[in-house]
Amino acid sequence: MPNLSDKRMTDAKDTHTVFPAPAFANAAELNARREELRFNLMMAAGLYPQPPRTPLNPKFDLVGEFDGYTLKKVMFESFPGLWSTGNLYIPRPLDKPAPAILNFVGHWELQRLNRDDTGDFPQQLANFARMGFVCLVTDMIGKVDSLQLSHEYGAQPQEEAWLSNGLGVQLWNNLRAVDLLCSLPEVDSSRIGVTGASGGGSQTLFASLMDDRIRAMAPINMISLSMQGGCRCENAPGLRRHTNNLEMCACLAPRPLFLAGSTGDWTRELMTRELPALKAAYAHFGAADDVYGFYQDAEHQYNAKTRHEVYKFFAKYLQERDTIWEEQTIETPDLQSFTWFDGKGHAPGFGSDSEFLAWHSAAHRAAVEKLPPDEKLRILQWMTDVDPDIPFSLAREEDRGTFTAEFGTLTAKDGRAIDYVKHTPKNAECKELFIFLGGDGGLEPVIPCLADGCAVLRANLFSTGTDEVPANRKAMFRTCFHSTEDACRVQDIVMLARFATQFAPDIELCAFDASAIPAAIALPMLPDSVHLHLDASSLAMEAEIPGLPLLGGIEGCLQLSQELGKRLHVIQIEEGETEETENV
Repeated sequence: MPNLSDKRMTDAKDTHTVFPAPAFANAAELNARREELRFNLMMAAGLYPQPPRTPLNPKFDLVGEFDGYTLKKVMFESFPGLWSTGNLYIPRPLDKPAPAILNFVGHWELQRLNRDDTGDFPQQLANFARMGFVCLVTDMIGKVDSLQLSHEYGAQPQEEAWLSNGLGVQLWNNLRAVDLLCSLPEVDSSRIGVTGASGGGSQTLFASLMDDRIRAMAPINMISLSMQGGCRCENAPGLRRHTNNLEMCACLAPRPLFLAGSTGDWTRELMTRELPALKAAYAHFGAADDVYGFYQDAEHQYNAKTRHEVYKFFAKYLQERDTIWEEQTIETPDLQSFTWFDGKGHAPGFGSDSEFLAWHSAAHRAAVEKLPPDEKLRILQWMTDVDPDIPFSLAREEDRGTFTAEFGTLTAKDGRAIDYVKHTPKNAECKELFIFLGGDGGLEPVIPCLADGCAVLRANLFSTGTDEVPANRKAMFRTCFHSTEDACRVQDIVMLARFATQFAPDIELCAFDASAIPAAIALPMLPDSVHLHLDASSLAMEAEIPGLPLLGGIEGCLQLSQELGKRLHVIQIEEGETEETENV
């Protein structure tokens, strides 16, 4: 029977789950959470350790000189061989460095070229420039000029395995866009703001969480407790296992923040749910008045009414002036003149998703290999989402004559649970406890241990010994919100081992059959008192845990265990015979 008390079996949260509002006790708690969420975002995005900031090699081409601004095409090399593309609007005349606005366009098909009532980006950016802002707008991957990668990059199993995804590529493009702005003589790098709507609001959130150089933020019609982003480029493995967009947004405090919402999309509760929670978080810094919300009866949008309020917000916080800017209508030349390739090609360098994956996975693996063991351990803990605490137990005992049998459930604070049976000999001081995982589940290995005065702990790992499957197996962007089943089994082994340390000074963990793989992965995280006996003949398959290849897979976990001084005894079981092959 499945353990229905195990939240991992029943939890099916996804992009449309309604989350509770975050709450923080004080500023210190929020500051600590911000660092946790930054690391979480870097890992999910495949940006930890952070890649080197290689030369941008920017290229500019004049589109035209217009009333109050100069318009250029721009492209820069975010990764070697991968180019981010867009437009640069520069005020004219300009006699000193100006504040800058970085604009991320959401999923409008025409992107930065879009001109309609829901979002007129050429007009918005031209008006920013006329106000005195340098404006940079960039393309999503797979859109307009940024066609080296598809917009669905990250959807393939190998891409997910290597934590190489569109969210991470776009985030890195955006961080490098801030680098570009800071390098321009026309820009005052101490006054940079970011805005974007819909998927561009997600990009605004992620870039702002990562980069303190961004001084004011305006994510439009995106931040919500009831929808977390419906595109591949807004979701990545592990990103929202224990958080949501609003909590990440709260961690932008105390930097000035503007949000917009509408009756016709998922931001319909902005003024009653999301905004009060954000103001409460900002209040810990005395900055509740620096959070703004604007709400209107409209569909999903970045329309003229919203833009009117955004102009005021950035004028106040980046230009230190209270002004009401009336948006001016602009006439544009042929919009294709704004582009580099007119839809007929892309920048030099990578030419496909597979080419980029081959390079990115190798570069990322090489960077992880250089990390010290404690940093590799931190990465593994994130990948497997192990709980650091000893679980609590609810159990009943039965007298079996010479030993007692304890039937219980271990439960962690977040609701993950595993059923177990613990056999303890009577009238014996248990100096050893054996944990048996796998095998046929019979009493054959238990009886000799009890006779020798040793306790025995047994359990079925997550989703084994049952035909039931987790409710989240078909959830949208499942690994963004949930651990994989292999990761859940690793969690179980760590829970069992930590529980066992309360009953004996030495723990002998014997993992056979399908339990051998999660045991090998768990070993670096097990208490030092645990001695793992591993059936090497069961290690032929790889585990489904996003990111694990970065550590070298199962072999890399065993190597890390050796570096951390863990105890491992490897045996080879073939055709009923046992052969010792290694003793570490």
